[in-house]
Amino acid sequence: MNISAEFRGFVMFKGDRTYIKRDVFGEAEVGRLKASREDVFEFIKGANASSKIKQTKSGLWVLDETLYKQLVVYAANLSSMKKKTSLRLLKLTEAIRKLDEYSLHFWYTEVVGRCRKGGLRAIGRVARALRVLYGVDK
Repeated sequence: MNISAEFRGFVMFKGDRTYIKRDVFGEAEVGRLKASREDVFEFIKGANASSKIKQTKSGLWVLDETLYKQLVVYAANLSSMKKKTSLRLLKLTEAIRKLDEYSLHFWYTEVVGRCRKGGLRAIGRVARALRVLYGVDK
């Protein structure tokens, strides 16, 4: 039996909701985010990461751990933003792409940890902190 050591994360879309899983058999790491399929694909297209994903009918497989963490942080921020102007989305995308590996891991673990403890309201607080810290919101 050949077990691959390759990273595999799964992003599933149901209507206007996004569910993010570490693998297809586990339960959702971050669930019911208000991030549309189009917004997620815009982020992937802007990052030139089309070769690191595999599309399916219900979602997409993310084959790169860094891209997966970026998608989790991006989707969490999208779900808590009230005014999604193109300038704010562009600033958010650039801020997340410029995060180094340590900072990205910090924000990723904060989002996942808060989701497990307090749900979507707690994710909103972490997302707002990231946006204020990196100048997306004032």
